[in-house]
Parts: sequence; structure tokens; C-alpha cells
Amino acid sequence: MFLLGIFCLGILFFIYQLLFIYQLPNVSTPWKDLRKEDKQIQQDDGGGEIRETTRILEDTIKIIRGTRLFDYDSYKPNFEGKFRCLDGSKEIPFQYVNDDYCDCPGDGSDEPSTNACKNGRFYCKYQKRHITGRGRDIFIFSSRINDGICDCCDGSDEWEGTNCRNRCST
Repeated sequence: MFLLGIFCLGILFFIYQLLFIYQLPNVSTPWKDLRKEDKQIQQDDGGGEIRETTRILEDTIKIIRGTRLFDYDSYKPNFEGKFRCLDGSKEIPFQYVNDDYCDCPGDGSDEPSTNACKNGRFYCKYQKRHITGRGRDIFIFSSRINDGICDCCDGSDEWEGTNCRNRCST
């Protein structure tokens, strides 16, 4: 009887979770998307061949220049479409990231690819690491971005007009 009660409780919990998922905003269930994709693949174009149609994903991967790999997940919009400053002081709409206006004055994290924030940091693309992955992150202050001087050894801080030679191997 005890095991039957546990089993019924498990089923109730599962049903509750399914109902809760449908209440979340903009959540599509994976089996519906698979069903749509399967129908698109099975459509016949008249020649007896199966035609595959590719979908363009709305959520493409966008890596923001000047950010650390460690902070990659922080530079994605949350479920409300907002960006939270890395120091946690403020939330702004995600379209305000890299808009050349400093919305996060505490740490300058909303402008990693511009020089709008006085204390912003630009992390160079090439990070010299030990084989174990240890090492300090190489960064320059955001005021030195696109100033005509190659501060990063790979030249990743100069992408507008200045052609920098890669000198990371030396």
C-alpha cells in the first residue's frame, strides 16, 4: 500500500510539472517542434524525393566582443529579455548592451566592446593559459579600444581601421 501511495504521488508530481511548463512564457515543447520538422522533411516535392527544409533559428549564438568565456552566459538576455550588470546593481534591456552609453556605471559591464564606460574592461581574444587552464585574464581598459594602438597581442582590440600584426607567439 505504501509503494502504491508513492507511485500515485509521483504521477501527481509529474502532471503538476507538465501543467506548470505550459504556464511559462514563450516555451515551446520539443515534441511539437520535432513534429513540425518531421512534417517538413516528409513533404514530397513531386519528384519522388524527400525535400528537407531548414529552419532559421530565431535565437542565434551571439558572442560579444571583449567578454571573457567565463562570462559568456552572463551576456545572454534573461527570460525577460534583460541584461543584468555583472556587479548585480542594475537590470537593463538587452538591446542597451554595446549601445555606446554606459548603463552600468559600477563596473561598465554593459559596454565591453565600446569605450563608453570609464572603468570598463575589454578582454583580449587570445588568453595565454597553462595547459591546466590556469592563468590570469588579459584585459585592457575600454578607453583603449580602437585608438589606433594594438594593445592586445592578437590585435583583437583594434577592428576599425587599424591592421594589427599577431604577435602572440613571441
